[in-house]
Amino acid sequence: MGAVLSMADRNQNPDGDIGSDLVRENASFAELVTQFVTGLSERVSRMEEAIRAADFNALQVAAHQLKGSGGGYGYPILTERAAQLERHARNQALEQCVEAIGELKAICERVVVDSAE
Repeated sequence: MGAVLSMADRNQNPDGDIGSDLVRENASFAELVTQFVTGLSERVSRMEEAIRAADFNALQVAAHQLKGSGGGYGYPILTERAAQLERHARNQALEQCVEAIGELKAICERVVVDSAE
């Protein structure tokens, strides 16, 4: 019996583009998802600034917002990584926040609206 990849498994491809599960399910959401993807770099920049300022409250709020919206737009890996960052911010663990934002930034750089399967 062959392994069947769930959408979440495909979404977490460690090497390639990360496409939206939402767009795979319904292409009519592509424009909305494009707006979300376009804003990711600004979101990450705000979180990096919060880390530089050791503003754990702002970081926790921003990570929480991305945690909620990531999955809604079809990117469960963003939800997972943002939740990790949110936990570190809540604990005011600066080193872990720096590491987590690096991982989150790398994920965001691979996010695309749709990817060829």
